[in-house]
Parts: sequence; structure tokens; C-alpha cells
Amino acid sequence: MRSRLPRKPLRALIALTAISAAAVLLVPSALPASASSVPVGFASRTVEAPTSIVYDPGITWRCYSVSDETAGSNYGNDSRDCGKIDHPNRVNASCTWFGYSSPRGVECPAWRFVTYNWGQDRLRTYPGYDHQVQGQSGAPLKLVLQNNSRGLRDGAGGTQNCELKEVAVSHEYVGSSFRRKADGSTYNFADGRVKVAYDALVRQSGGFGCAEKRALLTTDFIYRTARGINVISVVHFDPGPFSRPNGDGVLWSNNCQKSDGTPDGCRMTVHGEPLIPGERRHLEVDFSDLARKYRGYLNNEAVPTASQIEAVQVVNSAKGADLMAEVSGLDVTVQ
Repeated sequence: MRSRLPRKPLRALIALTAISAAAVLLVPSALPASASSVPVGFASRTVEAPTSIVYDPGITWRCYSVSDETAGSNYGNDSRDCGKIDHPNRVNASCTWFGYSSPRGVECPAWRFVTYNWGQDRLRTYPGYDHQVQGQSGAPLKLVLQNNSRGLRDGAGGTQNCELKEVAVSHEYVGSSFRRKADGSTYNFADGRVKVAYDALVRQSGGFGCAEKRALLTTDFIYRTARGINVISVVHFDPGPFSRPNGDGVLWSNNCQKSDGTPDGCRMTVHGEPLIPGERRHLEVDFSDLARKYRGYLNNEAVPTASQIEAVQVVNSAKGADLMAEVSGLDVTVQ
């Protein structure tokens, strides 16, 4: 998970193969503008339709792994549908430890569940966490992210454990989850208008057990620049609330600096379209618009020319709270 609200610095994504990449073969479909719609004296132009840049748009195939970011380990794979996602660019020897064998070689999963600060001993327990895949292959699968830390005790068993706990679904990996372009290069944030869309439902129960009232669902967009890793987090559910926005509408920012003041990648968190508990809603986030609007929080570079797309994640994040999220139809497009 890479939401990175104020807690610890974002680790270099290259250190964890889980997020060392993004992109693959995009062939935008061009739709010529109708001649009748072109004003006299103006040349007609081609309008590109939004094109998915992930191999499994909508997440319809069971081709994933399950990883513990805290321990840097992989503890689950489901590759039964990986053969449905057939492309030579998905071969990647760097994912040997969590990938699967195909006729072409080792390939990475098309997407991943990732946990943070949860041990495997708490999987499918309460308090504890879970990640489920529901539905028929070939149709949008429903991904359930269960993140229950209310009532979880510390090591001595006496007080509420108030560590940050996260469960997320993530598109990542070069040439595996994200497509490459026709020439084999990776996608940049600057290649067009980048949008993330999906359907979501959330439920929180039992209130809060910690002083920091944190039970968030965010959409996180991660891209690499010359300065470092940039992360734009958009909050859709925040009943605490976790934080109040400043005058610009920003909930949190690292000011493109590490804690000691040295330059770093830029991270910021803003509110997005809200979710109402128990109501399924379609969410769409235009990260290109957000980057332009908040360029002052991104080192005054709204969309740098060199800005490789690294990952898109939907993150269930809580401290001393019980939060369930359902996600389906997740897609990432460029226009």
C-alpha cells in the first residue's frame, strides 16, 4: 500500500518487486470527428477514445498474488485464469518468487492484494483481515477488503493496538499488470489524461478504538519522476474524520521533502467523491486534473514529461477500527 498519509516515508518501490513498475501495449482507438461537427475554417482532428492501460481491465480474471508489504513476502497466488491474459510482454524474470510459469517463461500476476502491518496469523480472524474474490471469471470480479483492527490488543494483550493496518488491491509491475506501448516503452503520466474508475461499497462498524480516528478508503496513483516517487491519494471515505483540509482542500502533504528537509518525491492527500456507507457507487478520479490543480504541492510540476506510471491502488486503511470495502470494475485509462 502506498497511501502514505503522515506515518512513515514511502519505501523505494524498486526495493519491493511488488511495485517496481507499470505499463504495456496501448493502441488507442481513434475516432474521427464528424465532418458536420467541424466548424467552417477549422481542420478536422482525431479524437482518441479512452483506452485501458492494464491487461485485466475491470479485473475479470483470477490471476493475482497476495503479499505482505511489511515482511516483503508473498503468501498466496491464484493463476487459474492467467492463461486468459496472453501477451509476450508479460514475461518477467524478476517476479520468479511470486509469479507463475507459462509456456513463455515466468510471468507476474496481473494484479495483487497487498497487506501492511498484518501477520498471516490474523488472516480470516477477528480482529484481523481478509481479502476475497467473488464472482464468475470473465465478468467483473468483486474484491472484498476486510480490515478489522478494533479490539486488537498489543503484544502484552492489555491495550488497543493502534498501529496502522492496511489491505489493498493493486495494479503494478512493468509489462505484467500495466501494458507497454507498441514500441515497448512504459507509460508516462504525461501521455494523456489518466483516469481511474471503479465501483465501491464501504461499511464501518463499531466506532473507533484509537485517538486517531482513521478508517479510510483511498484511490492512490503512484508515478516516478526525476525527483523521486510521487503519490496522489484521493479519499472517498473518512468518517473520523482523519484530518481537516487546509484552504486549498489538501488533507496532507509532505512538501516534497523527507522529515529532515532534504528533497524527496511529492506526496499529497485530497478529498474525492465521497462514499455513503452501504451504498455502492461508481467512482472516477481524473488524476491529470488533480495534478494540474495542485501543482504547487507537486514541486510545481503538474505532469513532468518523464513520469513513469508505477501503480494504482485502492487502499483500506484503519487504526483501531473495523472497515470493509468491496471493489469491482477497476480500470485505468489514458486519453
